[in-house]
Amino acid sequence: MEQADTRLGASPLDGLTSPAFLCRRDAGIVEANGPAGALLADWASAPFDRPAGDLLGCLNAVAAGCGHGANCGECPVREAIRRATDGLRVERQPVAMHLVRGGSVQRVELRLTAAPVSRGGERLALVVLEPSEWVP
Repeated sequence: MEQADTRLGASPLDGLTSPAFLCRRDAGIVEANGPAGALLADWASAPFDRPAGDLLGCLNAVAAGCGHGANCGECPVREAIRRATDGLRVERQPVAMHLVRGGSVQRVELRLTAAPVSRGGERLALVVLEPSEWVP
């Protein structure tokens, strides 16, 4: 079976203008589009197939690893991914993420959309993160 090219910029998700990711149920990112690169922490050294919080530089993930922190059980991103892999949609849910950039924490307000998709029989979640200022 041929492996999909998951390098930034080589994804069919590049037709979307907002950051978009294909994620497994465990929040592992398997594909991302070009605009997603702006949200990824330390892009060049961060391989795919790791949990979203690790790649995004989520404050909770920096401390304990994505999915292992005290606040990870309430993570709206992980919950939206679970719902989408169960066949449900989450549409433009307001979320605030705390991302670590250059040693400082930045609060980012986003609208989160997650939709079910299937590729090669695997249930995935298409996750789109729109900065809140783009949303009327």
